[in-house]
Amino acid sequence: MIPNTDWLQHAACAGMDPRAFFSTGNHARAQVNAARRVCAACPVREQCANWAIQTGERNGVWGGMSQQELRQRRRRFTSRAKTSMTAPKAPAKKKEPAKCGTRSGYQKHLRDKTEICAPCRQANTDADNRLRRTGTTRAAA
Repeated sequence: MIPNTDWLQHAACAGMDPRAFFSTGNHARAQVNAARRVCAACPVREQCANWAIQTGERNGVWGGMSQQELRQRRRRFTSRAKTSMTAPKAPAKKKEPAKCGTRSGYQKHLRDKTEICAPCRQANTDADNRLRRTGTTRAAA
């Protein structure tokens, strides 16, 4: 679907040569700045920029924005659209503290720099052996 273009008749650039908004050659920077000056006084500047973003326009000055500025705004626009379309996240489950006699208990001892108890040491050894045999540290259900 192509967005509505009724705003074009009110644009400050209506009737101008479109090439003035597409920079080329050695004077590209000067052309961009000249185009931006025209856009600065335009009453439909926002509609122009939105149109360029929605249609994926990749060249020229639109709504007073350079190609780089349009790309940045397009990224923000698409990331916002993706965010609003995704389902809200479920609240995070509270993790229970690591219990002794488990591999996570062994890792907690290491993090806290406390002495590793015998049940945790055994659980870690069992998990290492399971990893070598099956490729996972999880015990079979």
